[in-house]
Amino acid sequence: MNIQDDICEALCGGFEVRRLKMGYAIRSPFTWFTGDALTFYARLDGGRVRIEDDAASYAELEGAGVDFSTDTRLGILSGLMEEHGVEFDQVAMRFQTAWLSGQQAGEGAARFLAFMHRLQDMVFTTRDRVASTFRDDLVAALADRFGAEADIGVDEPAAEGLKDYVVDVLVKHKSGRRVAIFAGITEHRALEAVLLSKELELKGEENVIPFLIYQETNTKRVSIRTQSRAMNSDLELGTWDGARVEVLDKVAKRATRR
Repeated sequence: MNIQDDICEALCGGFEVRRLKMGYAIRSPFTWFTGDALTFYARLDGGRVRIEDDAASYAELEGAGVDFSTDTRLGILSGLMEEHGVEFDQVAMRFQTAWLSGQQAGEGAARFLAFMHRLQDMVFTTRDRVASTFRDDLVAALADRFGAEADIGVDEPAAEGLKDYVVDVLVKHKSGRRVAIFAGITEHRALEAVLLSKELELKGEENVIPFLIYQETNTKRVSIRTQSRAMNSDLELGTWDGARVEVLDKVAKRATRR
C-alpha cells in the first residue's frame, strides 16, 4: 500500500476540470455555502492564466447577510484578499488573481480555493451573530411584555423533572405555568422542541407549555421534515420576524390560560 498515492488520489480525484472557450472550469470536491460545489475558473490569455470566480460570489454573500458596507467587514475582506493574492473587479463584480504564468497556475489555483473557503466563513460568522441577536431580542421582548408577572430564565430546564430539556427561554409566570421556548435557529433545537412536546404529552404535564419560535418564515436552517414534525406535534409555533407582537400575544395567552 502506498499511502502517498492513496492520499493524492483521494484529494485530486474529487476535482473535475472542464475545457471552456475562455479557459477551464474547475469543480472542487468542496461545498460552497449555498450547497453547490465550489467551482472556480482559469481564464487563458496567450501563455497567461488568471484564476477567478463566476462573478456571483459577492452577491451571494450579501444575500446571505454579509454586510460589506461596514468598516469591519471591509477590513476582513481586504485582509483575506491580500493574504491570498486576490483582487476584486468592481465592474465585473468578480474575485480574481493577477495574471499568472503557466508555471504559477497550480499554486494560484490552490491559493484561490483557500481564499474562497475563508470567504464563505464570513457567512457562518454572520449567521451565528444573527442567531445570537434573535435570542437576545426574544428575551428582552418577553421581559418587557411580562414585567413583574413572570420571571424570564435563559438556558434553564423546562421543569424540575425535565432536566434533560434545557430551553432557550423559560417564562415562569406567577400563574404557576411555565412557557418553555426553543429558538428555532438550528435543526437540533427544533428536534429537541419536538421531543419535549412528546415527553410532556406522555407525562400528562399541563403546566409546561412548549414553544418553538422560528426567526423567520421558511427558515433554511431547519429541514422541511423537522418543520412538518413540529407542525404535527403539540408544540405551539411562532415566527419572530414580522410578527413579534402576535408571538408575544400567543405566549402571554398560553402562560395565563389553560
